[in-house]
Amino acid sequence: MSWRKLVVVALLALTVAGVKSRSAAAESRVSIGVTETMETFNPYGDSVSLLYGIWCQVMGCLGTYDFNKAEYVGMLAEKWEVKDPNNWIFHLRKDIKWHDGSPFTADDVVHSFNRARNDPQSKQTQNIAPIASASAIDKYTVRFTTKQPTAPLPEYIFDRLIITNHALYEKYGADTADRKYPIGAGPYKFKELIPGQRFVIAKNPDYPGMKKMTQAPDEIVYRVMREDEQRVTALLNGEIQIAQFIPPHLKQRVESDPNAKATTVDAVEIMFLAMQPKPPFDKK
Repeated sequence: MSWRKLVVVALLALTVAGVKSRSAAAESRVSIGVTETMETFNPYGDSVSLLYGIWCQVMGCLGTYDFNKAEYVGMLAEKWEVKDPNNWIFHLRKDIKWHDGSPFTADDVVHSFNRARNDPQSKQTQNIAPIASASAIDKYTVRFTTKQPTAPLPEYIFDRLIITNHALYEKYGADTADRKYPIGAGPYKFKELIPGQRFVIAKNPDYPGMKKMTQAPDEIVYRVMREDEQRVTALLNGEIQIAQFIPPHLKQRVESDPNAKATTVDAVEIMFLAMQPKPPFDKK
């Protein structure tokens, strides 16, 4: 996975962005100006596309959708199968470890499902709504039992069910584990979160295959910049290398810089116009 693909995964809502080129000799850090909120240390405490992407790369998730292959691919899950219309079996990778060196197991997946459902701060219950229960068959196998046949189950839990460490949760409790021990199992490690300002992650050199990801930056910084002018100015000044959501009236300003460009990125967004059945809209 190249760092560009990694960034795109973490920016699921990205539509038009400004990109500033970097010298090959520059420090291996990519800073991104984003518009979405980052307010909580709890991986289940918000339902924001950007945070799903970041937490998936840090904590880990079972899999993702590969747009190039047009199919689901595993991350923490090696493979999966449908045993019957209501039971899915996920076989986990055995070469994954938490960032502290402890083993990643099916118990962590079951814990994460239960926390997404029962954590008082969870805003992600909709992601697991079709699932009745999760259980560990053995150390590296998990069964998800759905309430009714649910063909698109990976769409609910891949990139959406963030996996967190059960042992740390049991030892320290939710608040302390999230704030002081945000230890994941993904290709990047948690480095810093300042709510409302920035989220910083650093490459995990021990992640399987990371040594081959030569283009992956050592550090990725997501900086909250809600004002369009702020993001574009930071981009052109070299403060950031990617600016999310470039509005049409500022596109030419970006493209006039020889070291920057505006580019479109595939995204999936649901948008709708809701009409209330009140006068005069109650009359067809």
